[in-house]
Amino acid sequence: MGRRVAVIGAGMTRFVRRAQETGKELAWEASKAALDSCELQLADVDVVCLTSAPDAFDGVHMKGEYLSDGAGAYGKPFMRTYVGGGSGVFTAIQGWYSVASGMFDVALLVAEEKMSSTQPHPQGAFLTIFDNILERPLGPNLLWIFALEMNRYMNAYGLDKRDIAAVAVKNKRNAADHPAALLGQADITIEDVLASETLAWPVQRLDVSPISDGAVALVIASEDAARRLTDRPVWIEGVGWNLDTAYWTNRDLVFPEYVQNAARMAYEMAGVTEPRKQIHVAEPYDPFDYKELHHLEGLMLFDRGKAPEAARDGVLNRDGDLPSSPSGGLLGVGNPIAAAGLMKVAELFWQLRGEAGARQVPGTPERGVAQAWGDLMQVGTVVVLGVDGTTVNGSTVGDAPTTLPVVQTPPLTAAGHPLSDDAFRSAVGAIEHAVDARYSWDAGAAISRFLDGLRGGAIFGRSCRQCERILVPPRMFCERCFRSTDAWVQVESTGVVQTFSICHVRWDMEPLEVPELPAVIAIDGSDGGFLHMLGEVEPDDVRIEMAVEAVWKPVSERVGSILDIAYFRPRRSA
Repeated sequence: MGRRVAVIGAGMTRFVRRAQETGKELAWEASKAALDSCELQLADVDVVCLTSAPDAFDGVHMKGEYLSDGAGAYGKPFMRTYVGGGSGVFTAIQGWYSVASGMFDVALLVAEEKMSSTQPHPQGAFLTIFDNILERPLGPNLLWIFALEMNRYMNAYGLDKRDIAAVAVKNKRNAADHPAALLGQADITIEDVLASETLAWPVQRLDVSPISDGAVALVIASEDAARRLTDRPVWIEGVGWNLDTAYWTNRDLVFPEYVQNAARMAYEMAGVTEPRKQIHVAEPYDPFDYKELHHLEGLMLFDRGKAPEAARDGVLNRDGDLPSSPSGGLLGVGNPIAAAGLMKVAELFWQLRGEAGARQVPGTPERGVAQAWGDLMQVGTVVVLGVDGTTVNGSTVGDAPTTLPVVQTPPLTAAGHPLSDDAFRSAVGAIEHAVDARYSWDAGAAISRFLDGLRGGAIFGRSCRQCERILVPPRMFCERCFRSTDAWVQVESTGVVQTFSICHVRWDMEPLEVPELPAVIAIDGSDGGFLHMLGEVEPDDVRIEMAVEAVWKPVSERVGSILDIAYFRPRRSA
Protein backbone atom coordinates (compact mmCIF):
# COMPACT_ATOMS: atom_id res chain seq x y z
CA MET A 1 0.00 0.00 0.00
CA GLY A 2 3.00 2.31 0.25
CA ARG A 3 3.81 4.87 2.92
CA ARG A 4 1.24 6.60 5.09
CA VAL A 5 0.41 10.09 3.90
CA ALA A 6 -1.03 12.97 5.94
CA VAL A 7 -2.58 16.35 5.23
CA ILE A 8 -0.66 18.93 7.25
CA GLY A 9 -1.88 22.30 5.91
CA ALA A 10 -4.68 23.93 3.91
CA GLY A 11 -5.78 27.29 2.61
CA MET A 12 -8.40 28.75 0.33
CA THR A 13 -9.53 31.98 -1.22
CA ARG A 14 -13.00 33.35 -0.89
CA PHE A 15 -15.35 31.90 -3.44
CA VAL A 16 -16.78 34.87 -5.34
CA ARG A 17 -18.54 35.71 -8.59
CA ARG A 18 -15.96 37.14 -10.99
CA ALA A 19 -12.85 37.43 -8.89
CA GLN A 20 -10.74 40.38 -9.90
CA GLU A 21 -7.70 38.12 -9.51
CA THR A 22 -6.47 36.07 -12.45
CA GLY A 23 -6.40 32.29 -12.24
CA LYS A 24 -2.68 32.47 -11.54
CA GLU A 25 -3.26 34.89 -8.67
CA LEU A 26 -6.04 32.79 -7.18
CA ALA A 27 -3.79 29.71 -7.29
CA TRP A 28 -0.96 31.65 -5.63
CA GLU A 29 -3.18 33.01 -2.84
CA ALA A 30 -4.50 29.57 -1.90
CA SER A 31 -1.05 27.95 -2.17
CA LYS A 32 0.60 30.61 -0.03
CA ALA A 33 -2.16 30.31 2.58
CA ALA A 34 -1.70 26.52 2.71
CA LEU A 35 2.07 26.79 3.11
CA ASP A 36 1.73 29.49 5.75
CA SER A 37 -0.74 27.35 7.70
CA CYS A 38 1.96 24.73 8.33
CA GLU A 39 4.87 27.20 8.39
CA LEU A 40 6.54 25.88 5.24
CA GLN A 41 8.22 27.60 2.31
CA LEU A 42 7.98 26.67 -1.34
CA ALA A 43 11.52 25.29 -1.10
CA ASP A 44 10.15 22.58 1.24
CA VAL A 45 7.83 21.28 -1.48
CA ASP A 46 8.99 18.35 -3.64
CA VAL A 47 6.13 18.13 -6.16
CA VAL A 48 3.08 20.13 -7.21
CA CYS A 49 -0.22 18.57 -8.28
CA LEU A 50 -2.77 20.90 -9.86
CA THR A 51 -6.26 20.68 -11.20
CA SER A 52 -8.50 23.09 -13.06
CA ALA A 53 -11.59 22.44 -15.13
CA PRO A 54 -11.99 22.78 -18.90
CA ASP A 55 -9.53 25.02 -20.71
CA ALA A 56 -12.60 26.68 -22.23
CA PHE A 57 -13.32 28.49 -18.96
CA ASP A 58 -10.15 30.53 -19.44
CA GLY A 59 -9.72 30.28 -23.20
CA VAL A 60 -6.12 29.12 -22.59
CA HIS A 61 -5.11 25.80 -24.08
CA MET A 62 -2.89 23.67 -21.79
CA LYS A 63 -4.16 25.64 -18.82
CA GLY A 64 -2.11 23.54 -16.40
CA GLU A 65 1.10 24.94 -17.82
CA TYR A 66 -0.40 28.43 -17.79
CA LEU A 67 -1.25 28.16 -14.08
CA SER A 68 1.89 26.32 -13.01
CA ASP A 69 3.88 29.32 -11.76
CA GLY A 70 1.00 30.60 -9.66
CA ALA A 71 0.68 27.12 -8.17
CA GLY A 72 4.31 27.07 -7.06
CA ALA A 73 5.56 24.67 -9.72
CA TYR A 74 8.52 26.69 -10.97
CA GLY A 75 11.41 24.25 -11.37
CA LYS A 76 9.51 21.36 -9.77
CA PRO A 77 7.88 18.11 -10.91
CA PHE A 78 4.35 19.11 -11.89
CA MET A 79 1.22 17.53 -13.30
CA ARG A 80 -2.30 18.71 -13.95
CA THR A 81 -5.18 16.25 -13.74
CA TYR A 82 -8.72 16.76 -14.92
CA VAL A 83 -11.75 14.49 -14.51
CA GLY A 84 -14.51 17.08 -14.66
CA GLY A 85 -16.19 17.92 -11.37
CA GLY A 86 -14.38 15.00 -9.75
CA SER A 87 -11.04 16.73 -10.27
CA GLY A 88 -10.65 18.41 -6.87
CA VAL A 89 -10.86 15.17 -4.92
CA PHE A 90 -8.82 13.37 -7.55
CA THR A 91 -5.99 15.87 -7.07
CA ALA A 92 -5.86 14.76 -3.43
CA ILE A 93 -5.65 11.19 -4.75
CA GLN A 94 -2.90 12.15 -7.20
CA GLY A 95 -0.97 13.79 -4.39
CA TRP A 96 -1.46 10.74 -2.19
CA TYR A 97 0.03 8.29 -4.69
CA SER A 98 2.87 10.70 -5.55
CA VAL A 99 3.93 10.64 -1.89
CA ALA A 100 2.86 7.09 -0.96
CA SER A 101 4.97 5.78 -3.86
CA GLY A 102 8.11 7.02 -2.11
CA MET A 103 9.08 9.44 -4.88
CA PHE A 104 8.32 12.58 -2.85
CA ASP A 105 7.98 13.60 0.80
CA VAL A 106 6.03 16.87 0.60
CA ALA A 107 3.45 17.75 -2.04
CA LEU A 108 1.49 20.92 -2.70
CA LEU A 109 -1.98 20.26 -4.12
CA VAL A 110 -3.71 23.15 -5.86
CA ALA A 111 -7.21 23.43 -7.35
CA GLU A 112 -8.19 26.63 -9.16
CA GLU A 113 -11.25 27.70 -11.10
CA LYS A 114 -12.26 30.96 -12.71
CA MET A 115 -15.63 30.28 -14.28
CA SER A 116 -16.89 33.80 -14.83
CA SER A 117 -14.54 34.69 -17.69
CA THR A 118 -16.73 32.59 -20.01
CA GLN A 119 -19.33 34.84 -21.61
CA PRO A 120 -22.27 35.10 -21.74
CA HIS A 121 -22.46 32.14 -19.32
CA PRO A 122 -19.91 29.50 -18.27
CA GLN A 123 -22.32 26.78 -19.26
CA GLY A 124 -21.22 27.60 -22.79
CA ALA A 125 -17.97 25.81 -21.97
CA PHE A 126 -19.97 22.65 -21.25
CA LEU A 127 -21.99 22.51 -24.44
CA THR A 128 -19.17 20.44 -25.91
CA ILE A 129 -19.54 17.80 -23.19
CA PHE A 130 -22.31 16.17 -25.18
CA ASP A 131 -21.80 13.64 -27.97
CA ASN A 132 -21.05 15.70 -31.05
CA ILE A 133 -23.04 13.52 -33.48
CA LEU A 134 -26.06 12.20 -31.58
CA GLU A 135 -26.71 14.77 -28.86
CA ARG A 136 -25.34 18.19 -29.74
CA PRO A 137 -27.67 18.65 -32.75
CA LEU A 138 -30.58 18.52 -30.28
CA GLY A 139 -29.29 21.68 -28.59
CA PRO A 140 -28.90 20.29 -25.06
CA ASN A 141 -27.65 22.25 -22.09
CA LEU A 142 -26.11 20.99 -18.89
CA LEU A 143 -29.30 21.54 -16.89
CA TRP A 144 -31.02 18.91 -19.02
CA ILE A 145 -29.03 15.98 -17.77
CA PHE A 146 -29.28 17.04 -14.12
CA ALA A 147 -33.03 17.56 -14.43
CA LEU A 148 -33.42 14.21 -16.21
CA GLU A 149 -31.49 12.43 -13.48
CA MET A 150 -33.28 14.26 -10.66
CA ASN A 151 -36.69 13.41 -12.11
CA ARG A 152 -35.72 9.75 -12.46
CA TYR A 153 -34.46 9.65 -8.86
CA MET A 154 -37.59 11.30 -7.49
CA ASN A 155 -39.91 9.09 -9.52
CA ALA A 156 -38.19 5.81 -8.63
CA TYR A 157 -38.61 6.37 -4.89
CA GLY A 158 -41.68 8.62 -4.81
CA LEU A 159 -39.65 11.43 -3.24
CA ASP A 160 -41.10 14.68 -1.96
CA LYS A 161 -39.41 17.75 -3.39
CA ARG A 162 -39.58 19.35 0.06
CA ASP A 163 -37.18 16.73 1.43
CA ILE A 164 -34.73 17.45 -1.38
CA ALA A 165 -35.06 21.21 -0.88
CA ALA A 166 -34.08 20.66 2.77
CA VAL A 167 -30.51 20.06 1.55
CA ALA A 168 -30.31 23.47 -0.12
CA VAL A 169 -31.65 25.08 3.06
CA LYS A 170 -29.21 23.19 5.29
CA ASN A 171 -26.18 23.99 3.18
CA LYS A 172 -26.94 27.67 2.67
CA ARG A 173 -27.55 28.04 6.40
CA ASN A 174 -24.30 26.23 7.17
CA ALA A 175 -22.44 28.51 4.76
CA ALA A 176 -23.52 31.55 6.74
CA ASP A 177 -20.76 30.53 9.18
CA HIS A 178 -18.06 30.14 6.50
CA PRO A 179 -15.60 33.03 6.04
CA ALA A 180 -15.08 32.17 2.36
CA ALA A 181 -18.72 31.61 1.38
CA LEU A 182 -20.52 33.21 -1.53
CA LEU A 183 -24.16 32.43 -0.73
CA GLY A 184 -24.51 31.79 2.99
CA GLN A 185 -28.03 32.63 4.14
CA ALA A 186 -29.01 31.96 7.76
CA ASP A 187 -32.73 32.59 7.31
CA ILE A 188 -33.51 30.69 4.08
CA THR A 189 -36.52 28.35 4.19
CA ILE A 190 -37.82 25.39 2.21
CA GLU A 191 -40.61 27.63 0.94
CA ASP A 192 -37.97 29.97 -0.51
CA VAL A 193 -36.47 27.08 -2.49
CA LEU A 194 -39.85 25.81 -3.72
CA ALA A 195 -40.86 29.32 -4.77
CA SER A 196 -37.71 29.99 -6.78
CA GLU A 197 -37.66 30.11 -10.57
CA THR A 198 -37.98 26.78 -12.39
CA LEU A 199 -35.03 26.35 -14.76
CA ALA A 200 -35.51 22.81 -16.05
CA TRP A 201 -38.18 20.97 -14.10
CA PRO A 202 -37.73 19.71 -11.43
CA VAL A 203 -34.59 21.85 -11.01
CA GLN A 204 -35.26 25.31 -9.56
CA ARG A 205 -32.81 28.14 -9.16
CA LEU A 206 -32.18 27.57 -5.45
CA ASP A 207 -31.58 23.85 -6.08
CA VAL A 208 -28.40 24.83 -7.95
CA SER A 209 -24.96 25.95 -6.79
CA PRO A 210 -23.80 29.37 -8.03
CA ILE A 211 -21.16 30.36 -10.57
CA SER A 212 -17.98 31.01 -8.61
CA ASP A 213 -14.27 31.77 -8.87
CA GLY A 214 -11.73 30.61 -6.32
CA ALA A 215 -8.91 28.27 -5.35
CA VAL A 216 -7.99 25.78 -2.60
CA ALA A 217 -4.64 24.23 -1.73
CA LEU A 218 -3.44 21.43 0.57
CA VAL A 219 0.00 20.44 1.80
CA ILE A 220 0.49 16.70 2.28
CA ALA A 221 3.51 14.77 3.54
CA SER A 222 4.86 11.29 4.09
CA GLU A 223 4.57 9.90 7.62
CA ASP A 224 8.16 10.68 8.53
CA ALA A 225 7.89 14.22 7.17
CA ALA A 226 4.45 14.77 8.68
CA ARG A 227 5.58 13.80 12.17
CA ARG A 228 8.55 16.12 11.78
CA LEU A 229 6.49 19.03 10.55
CA THR A 230 3.33 18.86 12.69
CA ASP A 231 1.92 17.27 15.82
CA ARG A 232 -1.56 17.21 14.28
CA PRO A 233 -1.48 15.15 11.06
CA VAL A 234 -4.74 14.12 9.41
CA TRP A 235 -4.16 10.86 7.58
CA ILE A 236 -5.35 9.96 4.10
CA GLU A 237 -6.67 6.54 5.04
CA GLY A 238 -8.27 5.52 1.77
CA VAL A 239 -8.71 6.66 -1.82
CA GLY A 240 -10.92 5.46 -4.64
CA TRP A 241 -11.89 6.50 -8.11
CA ASN A 242 -14.09 5.10 -10.85
CA LEU A 243 -15.29 6.04 -14.32
CA ASP A 244 -18.55 4.89 -15.88
CA THR A 245 -19.29 4.87 -19.61
CA ALA A 246 -20.06 8.08 -21.48
CA TYR A 247 -23.20 6.36 -22.81
CA TRP A 248 -25.18 7.88 -19.95
CA THR A 249 -28.54 7.23 -21.59
CA ASN A 250 -27.79 3.48 -21.49
CA ARG A 251 -27.93 3.21 -17.73
CA ASP A 252 -30.55 3.72 -15.06
CA LEU A 253 -29.98 7.12 -13.49
CA VAL A 254 -31.44 6.23 -10.10
CA PHE A 255 -28.23 5.14 -8.37
CA PRO A 256 -24.64 6.40 -8.85
CA GLU A 257 -22.70 3.15 -9.25
CA TYR A 258 -19.54 5.10 -10.09
CA VAL A 259 -19.62 6.61 -6.59
CA GLN A 260 -20.29 3.26 -4.94
CA ASN A 261 -17.41 1.63 -6.82
CA ALA A 262 -15.03 4.42 -5.81
CA ALA A 263 -16.26 4.29 -2.22
CA ARG A 264 -15.73 0.52 -1.98
CA MET A 265 -12.15 1.02 -3.09
CA ALA A 266 -11.52 3.79 -0.56
CA TYR A 267 -13.30 2.03 2.31
CA GLU A 268 -11.41 -1.21 1.75
CA MET A 269 -8.12 0.67 1.88
CA ALA A 270 -9.23 2.53 5.03
CA GLY A 271 -10.56 -0.57 6.76
CA VAL A 272 -14.09 0.81 6.80
CA THR A 273 -16.55 -2.10 6.90
CA GLU A 274 -19.63 -0.29 8.24
CA PRO A 275 -19.64 3.17 6.65
CA ARG A 276 -22.71 4.41 8.50
CA LYS A 277 -21.02 3.69 11.85
CA GLN A 278 -17.40 4.42 11.01
CA ILE A 279 -17.82 7.69 9.09
CA HIS A 280 -18.50 10.62 11.41
CA VAL A 281 -18.71 13.54 9.00
CA ALA A 282 -19.29 13.66 5.25
CA GLU A 283 -18.58 16.22 2.55
CA PRO A 284 -20.38 14.83 -0.52
CA TYR A 285 -20.43 16.74 -3.79
CA ASP A 286 -23.53 18.94 -3.94
CA PRO A 287 -23.75 21.08 -7.10
CA PHE A 288 -27.48 20.35 -6.93
CA ASP A 289 -29.38 19.54 -3.74
CA TYR A 290 -30.55 16.13 -4.99
CA LYS A 291 -26.94 15.18 -5.80
CA GLU A 292 -25.91 15.34 -2.14
CA LEU A 293 -28.62 12.78 -1.36
CA HIS A 294 -27.76 10.71 -4.44
CA HIS A 295 -24.11 10.68 -3.44
CA LEU A 296 -24.74 9.85 0.22
CA GLU A 297 -26.50 6.72 -1.02
CA GLY A 298 -23.64 5.97 -3.41
CA LEU A 299 -21.25 6.33 -0.46
CA MET A 300 -23.34 3.64 1.27
CA LEU A 301 -24.11 5.93 4.18
CA PHE A 302 -27.85 5.44 3.59
CA ASP A 303 -29.91 2.80 1.85
CA ARG A 304 -31.14 3.59 -1.65
CA GLY A 305 -33.88 6.19 -1.61
CA LYS A 306 -33.51 6.85 2.13
CA ALA A 307 -31.18 9.87 2.20
CA PRO A 308 -34.08 12.32 1.67
CA GLU A 309 -35.66 11.06 4.89
CA ALA A 310 -32.39 11.80 6.68
CA ALA A 311 -32.44 15.35 5.30
CA ARG A 312 -36.04 15.82 6.40
CA ASP A 313 -35.41 14.47 9.90
CA GLY A 314 -32.27 16.55 10.59
CA VAL A 315 -29.85 13.61 10.51
CA LEU A 316 -27.65 15.53 8.04
CA ASN A 317 -27.59 18.76 10.05
CA ARG A 318 -24.35 19.99 11.56
CA ASP A 319 -25.55 18.73 14.94
CA GLY A 320 -27.23 15.64 13.48
CA ASP A 321 -26.22 12.01 13.71
CA LEU A 322 -24.26 12.20 10.44
CA PRO A 323 -23.32 15.80 9.59
CA SER A 324 -23.24 16.25 5.82
CA SER A 325 -21.65 19.32 4.21
CA PRO A 326 -21.29 21.17 7.52
CA SER A 327 -19.16 23.64 5.54
CA GLY A 328 -22.15 24.73 3.47
CA GLY A 329 -20.91 22.81 0.47
CA LEU A 330 -21.14 23.97 -3.11
CA LEU A 331 -24.71 25.15 -2.64
CA GLY A 332 -23.66 27.65 0.00
CA VAL A 333 -19.92 28.28 -0.18
CA GLY A 334 -19.80 28.24 -4.00
CA ASN A 335 -18.90 26.01 -6.90
CA PRO A 336 -15.65 26.90 -8.67
CA ILE A 337 -15.73 23.39 -10.06
CA ALA A 338 -12.28 21.88 -9.55
CA ALA A 339 -11.62 23.97 -6.44
CA ALA A 340 -14.95 22.89 -4.92
CA GLY A 341 -13.84 19.26 -4.76
CA LEU A 342 -10.58 20.04 -2.99
CA MET A 343 -12.52 22.30 -0.62
CA LYS A 344 -14.36 19.16 0.50
CA VAL A 345 -11.06 17.55 1.52
CA ALA A 346 -9.83 20.76 3.18
CA GLU A 347 -13.04 21.01 5.19
CA LEU A 348 -12.57 17.49 6.53
CA PHE A 349 -8.99 18.39 7.46
CA TRP A 350 -10.22 21.35 9.52
CA GLN A 351 -13.07 19.33 11.06
CA LEU A 352 -10.83 16.44 12.14
CA ARG A 353 -8.30 18.87 13.66
CA GLY A 354 -11.08 20.62 15.55
CA GLU A 355 -10.32 23.87 13.71
CA ALA A 356 -13.58 24.48 11.87
CA GLY A 357 -14.66 27.28 14.20
CA ALA A 358 -18.37 28.04 13.86
CA ARG A 359 -18.61 25.17 11.37
CA GLN A 360 -17.24 22.59 13.81
CA VAL A 361 -19.47 19.55 14.28
CA PRO A 362 -20.14 18.47 17.87
CA GLY A 363 -18.13 15.74 19.55
CA THR A 364 -14.82 14.36 18.36
CA PRO A 365 -15.07 13.19 14.76
CA GLU A 366 -12.32 10.71 13.96
CA ARG A 367 -13.04 9.90 10.33
CA GLY A 368 -14.64 11.67 7.40
CA VAL A 369 -15.29 11.06 3.72
CA ALA A 370 -15.05 13.56 0.85
CA GLN A 371 -16.43 12.81 -2.59
CA ALA A 372 -16.73 14.54 -5.94
CA TRP A 373 -18.41 13.78 -9.25
CA GLY A 374 -18.37 15.08 -12.76
CA ASP A 375 -18.80 14.93 -16.50
CA LEU A 376 -21.79 13.02 -17.90
CA MET A 377 -22.79 11.58 -14.53
CA GLN A 378 -19.91 9.12 -14.73
CA VAL A 379 -16.92 10.11 -12.53
CA GLY A 380 -16.57 9.09 -8.89
CA THR A 381 -13.65 10.20 -6.67
CA VAL A 382 -13.54 9.46 -2.93
CA VAL A 383 -11.06 10.18 -0.14
CA VAL A 384 -11.31 8.99 3.48
CA LEU A 385 -9.45 11.04 6.11
CA GLY A 386 -8.86 10.08 9.72
CA VAL A 387 -6.96 11.08 12.86
CA ASP A 388 -5.10 9.06 15.43
CA GLY A 389 -2.91 9.87 18.41
CA THR A 390 -4.37 13.34 18.92
CA THR A 391 -6.92 15.06 21.09
CA VAL A 392 -9.63 17.20 19.56
CA ASN A 393 -11.38 19.82 21.70
CA GLY A 394 -10.10 18.21 24.89
CA SER A 395 -11.14 14.64 24.06
CA THR A 396 -8.57 12.00 23.29
CA VAL A 397 -8.45 10.32 19.90
CA GLY A 398 -5.79 7.66 20.05
CA ASP A 399 -3.10 7.74 22.72
CA ALA A 400 -1.36 11.12 22.60
CA PRO A 401 -2.18 13.65 25.34
CA THR A 402 -2.08 16.73 23.10
CA THR A 403 -5.01 19.14 23.35
CA LEU A 404 -5.77 21.13 20.22
CA PRO A 405 -6.93 24.73 20.37
CA VAL A 406 -10.15 25.66 18.61
CA VAL A 407 -9.10 27.94 15.77
CA GLN A 408 -11.30 29.96 13.43
CA THR A 409 -10.52 28.69 9.95
CA PRO A 410 -9.63 28.54 7.15
CA PRO A 411 -6.38 29.48 8.92
CA LEU A 412 -5.45 31.98 6.23
CA THR A 413 -8.20 32.94 3.81
CA ALA A 414 -7.33 35.28 0.98
CA ALA A 415 -10.01 37.94 0.80
CA GLY A 416 -10.80 37.75 -2.90
CA HIS A 417 -12.24 40.70 -4.75
CA PRO A 418 -15.57 40.42 -6.59
CA LEU A 419 -15.86 42.36 -9.80
CA SER A 420 -19.17 43.17 -11.46
CA ASP A 421 -19.57 42.90 -15.22
CA ASP A 422 -19.91 46.68 -15.47
CA ALA A 423 -16.74 47.17 -13.40
CA PHE A 424 -14.93 44.68 -15.59
CA ARG A 425 -15.81 46.55 -18.75
CA SER A 426 -14.54 49.81 -17.30
CA ALA A 427 -11.34 48.30 -15.88
CA VAL A 428 -7.97 49.19 -17.35
CA GLY A 429 -6.69 46.39 -19.55
CA ALA A 430 -9.97 44.43 -19.63
CA ILE A 431 -10.09 42.27 -22.75
CA GLU A 432 -12.98 40.42 -24.36
CA HIS A 433 -12.25 37.77 -26.97
CA ALA A 434 -14.41 35.32 -28.91
CA VAL A 435 -12.72 32.09 -29.96
CA ASP A 436 -13.22 31.50 -33.68
CA ALA A 437 -12.92 27.76 -34.20
CA ARG A 438 -14.68 25.29 -36.49
CA TYR A 439 -14.70 21.51 -36.32
CA SER A 440 -15.51 18.66 -38.69
CA TRP A 441 -16.06 15.25 -37.11
CA ASP A 442 -15.92 11.73 -38.48
CA ALA A 443 -18.85 9.77 -37.14
CA GLY A 444 -16.98 6.44 -37.09
CA ALA A 445 -18.01 3.04 -38.40
CA ALA A 446 -20.81 2.32 -35.92
CA ILE A 447 -22.49 5.72 -35.82
CA SER A 448 -22.14 6.21 -39.59
CA ARG A 449 -24.18 3.04 -40.13
CA PHE A 450 -26.64 4.15 -37.45
CA LEU A 451 -27.13 7.53 -39.15
CA ASP A 452 -27.55 5.84 -42.51
CA GLY A 453 -30.29 3.76 -40.92
CA LEU A 454 -32.03 6.87 -39.65
CA ARG A 455 -32.00 8.29 -43.15
CA GLY A 456 -33.85 5.15 -44.22
CA GLY A 457 -36.33 5.40 -41.36
CA ALA A 458 -34.88 2.61 -39.19
CA ILE A 459 -33.00 2.37 -35.89
CA PHE A 460 -30.09 -0.07 -35.73
CA GLY A 461 -28.08 -1.41 -32.83
CA ARG A 462 -25.15 -3.81 -32.43
CA SER A 463 -25.38 -7.09 -30.56
CA CYS A 464 -22.85 -8.39 -28.05
CA ARG A 465 -23.35 -12.12 -27.70
CA GLN A 466 -21.15 -12.37 -24.64
CA CYS A 467 -23.17 -10.04 -22.38
CA GLU A 468 -26.36 -10.57 -24.41
CA ARG A 469 -27.05 -6.90 -25.03
CA ILE A 470 -28.28 -4.94 -28.03
CA LEU A 471 -26.36 -1.69 -27.91
CA VAL A 472 -28.17 1.51 -28.90
CA PRO A 473 -26.48 3.78 -29.83
CA PRO A 474 -24.39 1.14 -31.58
CA ARG A 475 -20.65 0.70 -31.10
CA MET A 476 -18.17 -1.60 -32.76
CA PHE A 477 -16.92 -2.73 -29.35
CA CYS A 478 -18.60 -3.61 -26.06
CA GLU A 479 -17.21 -1.43 -23.30
CA ARG A 480 -18.11 -4.06 -20.68
CA CYS A 481 -16.72 -7.17 -22.38
CA PHE A 482 -14.03 -5.21 -24.24
CA ARG A 483 -14.50 -7.26 -27.37
CA SER A 484 -15.88 -6.62 -30.84
CA THR A 485 -19.64 -6.55 -31.11
CA ASP A 486 -21.10 -9.21 -33.35
CA ALA A 487 -23.89 -8.11 -35.67
CA TRP A 488 -26.24 -5.36 -36.73
CA VAL A 489 -29.76 -5.62 -35.39
CA GLN A 490 -32.72 -3.50 -36.43
CA VAL A 491 -34.74 -2.50 -33.38
CA GLU A 492 -38.10 -0.80 -33.02
CA SER A 493 -38.81 2.87 -33.63
CA THR A 494 -40.75 2.89 -30.39
CA GLY A 495 -39.79 3.05 -26.74
CA VAL A 496 -40.64 4.40 -23.33
CA VAL A 497 -39.71 7.60 -21.54
CA GLN A 498 -37.12 6.68 -18.94
CA THR A 499 -36.98 10.26 -17.65
CA PHE A 500 -37.70 13.76 -18.92
CA SER A 501 -37.49 17.44 -18.11
CA ILE A 502 -39.43 20.59 -18.89
CA CYS A 503 -36.74 23.13 -19.67
CA HIS A 504 -37.58 26.83 -19.41
CA VAL A 505 -34.18 28.38 -20.12
CA ARG A 506 -31.48 28.22 -22.75
CA TRP A 507 -27.87 27.31 -21.94
CA ASP A 508 -27.12 30.98 -21.23
CA MET A 509 -30.04 31.15 -18.77
CA GLU A 510 -32.16 33.29 -21.08
CA PRO A 511 -35.85 32.28 -20.88
CA LEU A 512 -37.48 30.22 -23.62
CA GLU A 513 -40.83 31.32 -25.03
CA VAL A 514 -41.90 27.68 -25.44
CA PRO A 515 -40.51 25.11 -22.96
CA GLU A 516 -38.42 22.28 -24.37
CA LEU A 517 -39.16 18.64 -23.50
CA PRO A 518 -35.91 16.63 -23.54
CA ALA A 519 -36.21 12.97 -22.61
CA VAL A 520 -34.17 9.81 -22.40
CA ILE A 521 -35.94 7.26 -24.60
CA ALA A 522 -35.35 3.57 -23.84
CA ILE A 523 -35.71 1.96 -27.29
CA ASP A 524 -37.81 -1.20 -27.56
CA GLY A 525 -35.84 -4.28 -28.55
CA SER A 526 -32.57 -2.89 -27.21
CA ASP A 527 -30.67 -2.53 -23.95
CA GLY A 528 -30.13 1.18 -24.44
CA GLY A 529 -31.56 4.31 -25.86
CA PHE A 530 -30.73 7.94 -26.48
CA LEU A 531 -31.58 11.54 -25.79
CA HIS A 532 -34.27 13.17 -27.91
CA MET A 533 -37.15 15.61 -27.77
CA LEU A 534 -40.84 14.99 -27.09
CA GLY A 535 -43.57 16.53 -29.21
CA GLU A 536 -47.33 16.44 -29.73
CA VAL A 537 -47.80 16.36 -25.97
CA GLU A 538 -48.44 18.98 -23.32
CA PRO A 539 -45.72 19.25 -20.65
CA ASP A 540 -48.15 18.39 -17.86
CA ASP A 541 -49.14 15.18 -19.66
CA VAL A 542 -45.65 13.68 -19.93
CA ARG A 543 -44.99 10.72 -17.65
CA ILE A 544 -42.07 8.40 -16.96
CA GLU A 545 -42.74 5.01 -18.61
CA MET A 546 -44.97 6.72 -21.19
CA ALA A 547 -44.91 4.73 -24.43
CA VAL A 548 -43.66 6.81 -27.37
CA GLU A 549 -42.93 6.44 -31.06
CA ALA A 550 -40.57 8.20 -33.43
CA VAL A 551 -41.96 10.86 -35.73
CA TRP A 552 -39.78 10.85 -38.83
CA LYS A 553 -39.09 13.80 -41.07
CA PRO A 554 -40.23 13.40 -44.69
CA VAL A 555 -37.84 11.21 -46.69
CA SER A 556 -36.80 14.14 -48.84
CA GLU A 557 -35.62 16.05 -45.74
CA ARG A 558 -33.56 13.27 -44.14
CA VAL A 559 -29.81 13.71 -44.30
CA GLY A 560 -28.44 10.99 -42.05
CA SER A 561 -28.71 12.81 -38.71
CA ILE A 562 -30.23 12.26 -35.29
CA LEU A 563 -32.59 15.04 -36.40
CA ASP A 564 -34.07 12.74 -39.07
CA ILE A 565 -36.29 11.79 -36.14
CA ALA A 566 -38.19 15.04 -35.65
CA TYR A 567 -39.25 14.03 -32.12
CA PHE A 568 -40.98 11.25 -30.20
CA ARG A 569 -44.70 11.47 -29.49
CA PRO A 570 -47.07 9.40 -27.32
CA ARG A 571 -47.57 6.07 -29.06
CA ARG A 572 -50.76 5.91 -31.11
CA SER A 573 -50.82 2.25 -32.07
CA ALA A 574 -50.11 -1.05 -30.33
